[in-house]
Amino acid sequence: MNRYVASLYGLLWAVTVVFCQTETEAPTTIVTKPPTTSTPAAATTVAWETKALNEGQAIQKALQYLLQHRQPDWGWGNDTHDVMLTLQLANNTGKEIEQQGLEMQLSAKQMEIEILLMMSKHHESPPPLARLAAYTLALGALCKDPRAFHGRDLVAALLHREPPHDLDFAYATLAACSSAAHVRRRHIRRLLDIANAAADHSLDTISMVILALRCVVQDHRHRSLLHFVRRPMAGLARQQHPDGGFGTQLTTTALAIQALEDSDSGPGAHQHWSLPSARKWLLERQRADGGWGDVRDTAAAVAALTPASLAAVRPPHCKNKLQDNRNEPLDNNGGDGSLKMAYLSHTSNESDARNVSFTYTLWLGTNVTENYTLYMIAPRNISFYHVMQMAAEQDPKFKFEASEWPNGHYVHTLAGHKEEPMGYHYWLLYRLTEIPDPASPPGNQLVAPVGVDDLLVEDGEHYLFWYKKL
Repeated sequence: MNRYVASLYGLLWAVTVVFCQTETEAPTTIVTKPPTTSTPAAATTVAWETKALNEGQAIQKALQYLLQHRQPDWGWGNDTHDVMLTLQLANNTGKEIEQQGLEMQLSAKQMEIEILLMMSKHHESPPPLARLAAYTLALGALCKDPRAFHGRDLVAALLHREPPHDLDFAYATLAACSSAAHVRRRHIRRLLDIANAAADHSLDTISMVILALRCVVQDHRHRSLLHFVRRPMAGLARQQHPDGGFGTQLTTTALAIQALEDSDSGPGAHQHWSLPSARKWLLERQRADGGWGDVRDTAAAVAALTPASLAAVRPPHCKNKLQDNRNEPLDNNGGDGSLKMAYLSHTSNESDARNVSFTYTLWLGTNVTENYTLYMIAPRNISFYHVMQMAAEQDPKFKFEASEWPNGHYVHTLAGHKEEPMGYHYWLLYRLTEIPDPASPPGNQLVAPVGVDDLLVEDGEHYLFWYKKL
């Protein structure tokens, strides 16, 4: 079992024992914002104030439904990340939801275990992008840095993939932006292209694109993009039905509400839709048990009804907490510590100009029988040899052996496979502009022109070490 998973299971067991011994502890409560008492200026706001108490009760009832459906392992099955994110969005205590009681600590640790298991299961191929994005958002909401999650950079894994589905792409970009990562211009251009062709996309996709763009616009470097968000917001707002919903799917309406809910003070789509009507549409579909059919739909509805939204997931108090977390060791696997600090340097709050992000892949066999990829961030102007040392610290599969010659290191063994000159099997290092695909392997003209000591990694590039027969 992965040592990180094992350690978390141990912690989960220990906390469970403590919880069982603490019979007098008060049950966990979720606090939502009380209804405002200020005098509203608009008629639509007056209507909202008159229903605030009922909505608050509905939210509390829904939160109880979610807590009652927690499973024996303290998670919610495939919906743990959605529920933890929703609980944090509904939280108004000024601290992480997991600090409110031992139950929430257990749930948070269960989510961490689920993430590590997911990463282990998909070691040879990237994990599902939407699921990775959901976990990244949930970690950010809990003030945990997804860029330094037990030695793994989940944000880099998101940014290095170009999913064909626009919804997954927007979701991944939103998660990366919410983690305070720099969103690249080509990602922003794709978001704007989708927004400009809104008629060709689903309401879910447009809502997610708007949420991602709103997050990007919060960065002062992209304030000028605010104008480009107005058109898709107005177009989405016009899709509201007379009954207040955005179609028949509850999750579609819930997502649209979050994309549009603060449009009065934002880009401005409020003249085309009614927020009270949309919330009323959701409330009318709440069931007697407090839920909306299942855990996933209930979490989506609560997220739409709470004051916070996916456009601003991270609580304001997280800034210092995340900075403290970034100074913690990545693991306890020994060594002199220098390589760990070199890898850890990418998680500091530095300018992106000082860091580069890239992938490092190992292929075994001419027909690629084994495939391993790491998503990494490292200081600019670092040699690939140092990257290999960092990768070996992070994952045993990337351990290597090299001979030292006057002109640098010659790598002859990787992943336990040593070159066999008699059989013409060698390790070749490729420098690529796209992530390598076994179905379309690179030609030998793409072999790196220099050795591992002289090859400096560049932002956005992909490096492949391939053990093959020449």
